[in-house]
Amino acid sequence: MGFDLDDYRRALGSLKLPRFAVRPAGSPFIVAIEGSNGAGKTTLCQLLAPTLNIPYCLGTDAAWFTDAFKLRMIRDADWFASAMFFLSGCCEQMRQVRARTDRLVIMDRSLWSTLAVQAAESPERLEALIGMLRPIAPLVQIPQLTVVLAASFETCQKRIAKKAASDRVLDELTARIGFHAREQAFYHWLLGQVPNLEFVEVDELKPEEVAKKVLALCRKYQC
Repeated sequence: MGFDLDDYRRALGSLKLPRFAVRPAGSPFIVAIEGSNGAGKTTLCQLLAPTLNIPYCLGTDAAWFTDAFKLRMIRDADWFASAMFFLSGCCEQMRQVRARTDRLVIMDRSLWSTLAVQAAESPERLEALIGMLRPIAPLVQIPQLTVVLAASFETCQKRIAKKAASDRVLDELTARIGFHAREQAFYHWLLGQVPNLEFVEVDELKPEEVAKKVLALCRKYQC
């Protein structure tokens, strides 16, 4: 990219998300866990679900995550094809979650992850995606609470290194300190765009300690 982080933040500051759909009456309260690869999202979801006696799911419908499709759309496809693919999977997942009878659902990533990845590559990509979402935003569901796990680049890389080789392949595609910094900047921009977004610093915490903090946030928002 041809500008520094301050320039990047200023570029994001000129953008604004459209107004999304409101939560349908009687539908589950959705808590999305966000953050960089290696921040501990899946581990947290696996701890929270049995503690709260609730289900957790991926932010994108599982049908979108067959191995061949996932590799192609993350690694090989043009960025806009990848973004539209995963955003469609997020919309489909939200449609299914709306029909559930659970009072609360924990979601491992959401549509914010797709926007974060593309925004971290360039604010122009985010601007294009916002333009695409604007006419359909009143039909698009978003989480009622977003929890961003804030982890340093070093922490994320240490955790990614412990994964199986097959699981590291896609994570390592974005293993760049500049990308990480821009991704974090995106989430701070998102804080001013959507309601109910919280950051949890995780560098010095064990997974169980992170889970306690997120449980406290769930109580705060009466999930």
